[in-house]
Amino acid sequence: MWFTETAIPPIAICSVIATVLFIQWYLRRQSKYLVGMAIALVMLGVSYLVEISIVTPRERVEADLYALADAFQHKEVDTTMGYISKGAAPLRTLVMLALTTVTIEGDLRITDVETEMLADDSIAKTHFRANGAATFKGITGRAPTRWELTWQQIGGEWKVTEARRLNPITGDELQPMAVR
Repeated sequence: MWFTETAIPPIAICSVIATVLFIQWYLRRQSKYLVGMAIALVMLGVSYLVEISIVTPRERVEADLYALADAFQHKEVDTTMGYISKGAAPLRTLVMLALTTVTIEGDLRITDVETEMLADDSIAKTHFRANGAATFKGITGRAPTRWELTWQQIGGEWKVTEARRLNPITGDELQPMAVR
């Protein structure tokens, strides 16, 4: 497990160390500072490579969220339903209804993503905003939406077990298919 969520802190530290060692070399012209600077730069590169090779559960859930939104937008039924838990029958029915009655026009933007990991990283909750133009019940418009999805790790994959539509301003729960 990586000791930070991103590689930015170790990269910043290595950059500062390399800069200080370069300044010391420039002022004193001693090769030990160049060697230290080279080591700091190598550690900077290693930090970056380690970061891109490690995918945390939080990053996996967020990647699945974007993939789910993309599949829904493009009406890829099998792919979309693959992200929904088979044990969440009412949610699966609601998602199928949404796939047949809602059409996303243009791009669907997912923003303000916050992911909370629970139960030793086996359950995750994502809060996010989904914005885009949509057609529903013959009405075309652009309305911001806010959602909370509960994910559970099932068989090594993250599956949505619960979905709540929230008021974009107050955070109160709304009916999923309400025109509001």
